[in-house]
Amino acid sequence: MKFYQLSPQERRAILQDQGLKLADIDDKSLMELNQLSENVIGEIRLPLGVVQNLLVNNRSYLVPLATEEPSVVAAANHGAGIFAKNGGVKCSSDRPGIYGQIVLRVDSNFSQSVFEENFPEYITKANERFHSLILHGGGLRRINAELEADLLFIRVLVDPAEAMGANKTNAILEYLAEQMLAFPGISEKLFAILSNYPSQFARAEVKIDPETIGGQAVAQKIALLSKIAQTDVYRAVTNNKGIMNGVDAVLMATGNDYRAVEAATAVHASQTGYTSLSKWFIAHDKLIGQLSLPLAIGTVGGSIKARSDVQQSFSLLGDVSSAQLAEIIAGIGLANNLAALLAISTKGIQAGHMKLQARNIVATLNATTIEKAEVLAKMIENKNYSEHAAQTILEQIRKEAHADRN
Repeated sequence: MKFYQLSPQERRAILQDQGLKLADIDDKSLMELNQLSENVIGEIRLPLGVVQNLLVNNRSYLVPLATEEPSVVAAANHGAGIFAKNGGVKCSSDRPGIYGQIVLRVDSNFSQSVFEENFPEYITKANERFHSLILHGGGLRRINAELEADLLFIRVLVDPAEAMGANKTNAILEYLAEQMLAFPGISEKLFAILSNYPSQFARAEVKIDPETIGGQAVAQKIALLSKIAQTDVYRAVTNNKGIMNGVDAVLMATGNDYRAVEAATAVHASQTGYTSLSKWFIAHDKLIGQLSLPLAIGTVGGSIKARSDVQQSFSLLGDVSSAQLAEIIAGIGLANNLAALLAISTKGIQAGHMKLQARNIVATLNATTIEKAEVLAKMIENKNYSEHAAQTILEQIRKEAHADRN
């Protein structure tokens, strides 16, 4: 049997016989994970943190974040706390659908004008074939075509309802392509697949009283940093990474495709030369923050319902639609962005990062829980966050404990 045909336990046995060390996992979890992926031999775990009060459109949310980086969760909570003091973040979303692309080769007998007359029929047939999507409020919405030499580029727009819609869109595209191959002058299908080009957007805006972040001077510095990120690609890419820290964490916690969002976001930031996804500026004595993100996401479909860890995340969020989830994610992105800019504008970014990173260093120590807590407290007190410092403090604690016993 081939490796992929084996049970996960058999795969693990083969790898262990080769001398590889695998982390322990119970059979129940292993078999559940085997239903989700290929060649499964174990799991990678991520901590699930939570933002306690993200106020979006006057509704408070508990927001799950799956990340191993403590500073991301801390920053999101800090930014959300500032938002709450200023009436929360106002968000909107636009979900017309997800793009699909079909490319066909044509010959001299092809007539584009006659072909386009068939678009209403193609839409009707596809929606009849995929009627379940119609029942959920979605469906094939639009078809456009452009002819370049002997290649016909067809773009379709599919409304996936509450799902992200990748699988359903691909199925619709394959069906349409087969129908179109019967049209005179179309000789070959090159491909039929969805496009991750930005099509669904969520927007967030917050108005902040400068006194809630340290005063007018701090607000002006944040606005200046934002202005720099509009034109300086080195600052822009790091600014955007900070935004995506929070965005990706929510996407992972809710079982959404963060790779697709990252790809679309990169295109969105590059439409007129790479720039910042967010804008901060002073208007009417307020610091205004704005963020626009392409978010092709869902609350159903894929592995969302099959994963108990993802369902736990949705239990924290409460009853939310895909549009509301997109707005929440945009709010988190803006909160992380504010926290980062605020840190840069005041004490610098590294101090907070290293204080939180010290937890990871302490976690690797061969020590008791009590000893680890003492080491962490000493590292923070001394503002020394190196592995050497952690080991030195641990040795000192043990030396003092030994002296007390004697």
